Amino acid sequence: MAGGPLGIIAPVHRPRLVFLVLFAGLLAACAPATAPQGTPLLSQPVLAFQSPTPTNSPPAPTEAVIPPTPTPSVYTVVAGDTFFSIAARNGITLQALQLANPDVNPSFISPGMQLLVPAPTEGEDALPSPTPAPADSGSAQCYLSAADELWCFLLVRNTNEDPLENLSGVVQLLDGNGRVLTNVVANPPLNVLHPGAAMPLVAYLPEAPAGWASARGQLSSAYLLLEEYYIPAHTYEERIEISADGLAARVSGGIKVAQPPDQLWLLAVAYDSRGDVVGVRRWESSGETANADPFTRNFDLWVYSLSGRITEVELLLEAQP
Repeated sequence: MAGGPLGIIAPVHRPRLVFLVLFAGLLAACAPATAPQGTPLLSQPVLAFQSPTPTNSPPAPTEAVIPPTPTPSVYTVVAGDTFFSIAARNGITLQALQLANPDVNPSFISPGMQLLVPAPTEGEDALPSPTPAPADSGSAQCYLSAADELWCFLLVRNTNEDPLENLSGVVQLLDGNGRVLTNVVANPPLNVLHPGAAMPLVAYLPEAPAGWASARGQLSSAYLLLEEYYIPAHTYEERIEISADGLAARVSGGIKVAQPPDQLWLLAVAYDSRGDVVGVRRWESSGETANADPFTRNFDLWVYSLSGRITEVELLLEAQP
């Protein structure tokens, strides 16, 4: 199987599928200009003991001088970072950080990625320091594809009365002696996890490390969504048809939204008989719709197993204005 991070999961016998965008491109760090070695910083040499030439003092300004806009700094993402935690750490709002990085998907940042962090604005209400919320996470389940890609799922369940967002995790890959070979960031396919629902965080490596034998996972961050800005949505007339061999499932139906969304995502999560995640597939709808009713969308997609038979498929929704 071929693929990319956090997109379509295909079985080993299926053709390569295109995965949704996972990670955004790196932003170049802005470094202050310095003079080349050997180049004088002044265009004209200053003579020793030169007497200053008297000049008339300029008139005092009649209008207030507007100071220059603070220059954004460059921040390098480390493991466990989220847009929420980065904004809180730098004393700015989440919206300000998103506006400074419009081409970056907040759900798919990874260690080493560089973000522009604007300076705090006077009078702006910054985010409080984030406090992790409790959530249940199981053991990490990892699968190899025919192309030697490694997919790991860390299932997280929201045990709170409020939705969770800005989830992230880490999957550690171990050798046969239990030594850590590498750490892989596990990202959420959706931004929000509603109360009582479960969602797998997904870690991906294009090539499994040599000597890999087992894996373990840990939830890094999960924060309560104190202000609801997602659009209420639910599925209707959904149909889930599992293939005879159990290696694929077709999912179709409709989605009803409270208002026409700008972004609508549906996540299909496939489980085996033990309750382990064996495949995920994310479907998305743009702001345009072919339906006569702007408050509905139709979906039709396939989700494939990476290991064993699919016995159940659960659907999760996210709608944003």
